[in-house]
Amino acid sequence: MKKLFVLAAVLMMLLPVSAMAGMQAASDTELNEVSGQTGITIDMAMSVSAGTIAWGDDNGFAPYTTAGWVVLAGVDLPTIALSNVTIDVGGNTTTTYLAIGTTGNVVTGSLTIADVVIGSSATSTTPSAGEIRISGIGISFGTIMISGHN
Repeated sequence: MKKLFVLAAVLMMLLPVSAMAGMQAASDTELNEVSGQTGITIDMAMSVSAGTIAWGDDNGFAPYTTAGWVVLAGVDLPTIALSNVTIDVGGNTTTTYLAIGTTGNVVTGSLTIADVVIGSSATSTTPSAGEIRISGIGISFGTIMISGHN
């Protein structure tokens, strides 16, 4: 049984060598025929939601010196959709740039905050002051160029 295991191990080690045996180097003429493009393209869609967003001040303000909070509950954020976002690097003799570009909206949809509560803690459930809705959101950009500087 040991001999069979050793033979299998040796054969597995020789497998990568035999796979490369048929490979040949490409000539300069053959390489001149090859064209390629660098950079990456990203396509992604993401939905984001937050149950509660709260902002508080633990010492208040004069003459109201106890803690106070604004609580945004039932937060539903717009869709973030990255489609055909390209990332590339290029430069000239003095500067190298990172270019991030897109041709469409990266944020679309509506923002909804179901309840706006003003209370004494981050978990306050006092009566809501109402809700906030923003619809028809569309945020886009052309190309962002980023470079270092001295």
